[in-house]
Amino acid sequence: MKKRFLALNLFLTALMVTIVTVASAQVTPGPSDATTAPPATAAAVAKVLCAGSTISMSAPQDGTVDFAKYHWYKIDANGNKQEVTAITGRTYTETSTAAGYYNYVVVTENANGCSSPVSDVFQVYVLPTLSVAITSPTSSMCGVATNETLLTANVTPGTGYTVNYQWSKNGVAINGATSSTYNVTGETTPATLTYGVSVTYTLNTSCPATNTKDIVITPLPSKPTIAAN
Repeated sequence: MKKRFLALNLFLTALMVTIVTVASAQVTPGPSDATTAPPATAAAVAKVLCAGSTISMSAPQDGTVDFAKYHWYKIDANGNKQEVTAITGRTYTETSTAAGYYNYVVVTENANGCSSPVSDVFQVYVLPTLSVAITSPTSSMCGVATNETLLTANVTPGTGYTVNYQWSKNGVAINGATSSTYNVTGETTPATLTYGVSVTYTLNTSCPATNTKDIVITPLPSKPTIAAN
């Protein structure tokens, strides 16, 4: 009876160790901090990445070789360190799932089992998905030089970020057209003109949002002549 109880005890202990090990390897996905305002400049954090990017980090070596172990931790939304026990290599990667700050630290361990102090926080900021729509009072204009219509770029997210604009006409960038609006005027030749806008974050210009809008320039009727009845 005692042997059976001991065997059961050992089994339950092993099971608990397995559960704890698996659970500790399950790092909470998403940002460590999703509420604090974005950094004022890209230099304020280690990296600024586009929405959905893979975060990839490397820890230092022991001279010219890797340490025996690397203990990677992600700081969760409550400020607690979560160790990724399944990862003991020099490089750690995670795919971002939402906008915000992703914060990490690492501890190195040599072959003798001696551990380093905890590293400084490696802070990554992931931007939200950027999108833009173009609105205007009309989609067609009579071909008169004085006629005009104002194109407006409506960006999402609409607040909290500084963005850059570049307007184009038929795929060619318009010199100096770098504000959130562009006034179409002076068009007299009948045609369908495609106006586009490209919007980028100032923090990272490598993930633009684009959209286009067609404006039809309608020819004027010919000068009429009056005939007698």
